[in-house]
Amino acid sequence: MKNSLDMLDRQIICFLQRDGRISSSEIARKLGVPVRTVRNRIDLLIERKDILPTVIVNHENFGYRMAVDIFCQVEINKIDKVAEILKNFHEINYIAYSFGDQDISIQALVEDSNKAFEFVRKLADIPEIQRTKTVLVPRILKNTYEWLPPEADFCNKG
Repeated sequence: MKNSLDMLDRQIICFLQRDGRISSSEIARKLGVPVRTVRNRIDLLIERKDILPTVIVNHENFGYRMAVDIFCQVEINKIDKVAEILKNFHEINYIAYSFGDQDISIQALVEDSNKAFEFVRKLADIPEIQRTKTVLVPRILKNTYEWLPPEADFCNKG
């Protein structure tokens, strides 16, 4: 089922993604619509959880300059237990169950390759993790918070 958002909603979302601190009046001025319309749309987007206002921490400013994607093969009946354990690792910024050869996919943020090695060794201490596959990520080109549905997912209200 398609969302009932229209192109004005999409434009507002785009402005907010580029600059979460942009004012409603600035968006209204750039789009040529009343400020009240923009405020009401933003309030509704938040109320319906179409958008989730949050703060994104710039991990590089804290010295975490390297991302590591790690795919874990886990005893399948222990997958929930392992996921709960992994949630407590401060290095991990993403955890998901996955299909295929691996059961859990994680991304960790570390300072350097030595810290990446130490982190992977910590994972080896979890007995339910049978095997890992590690991939160093030298540069993230698009982050999850930059995702936007395509224009076709927005209706054209007249």
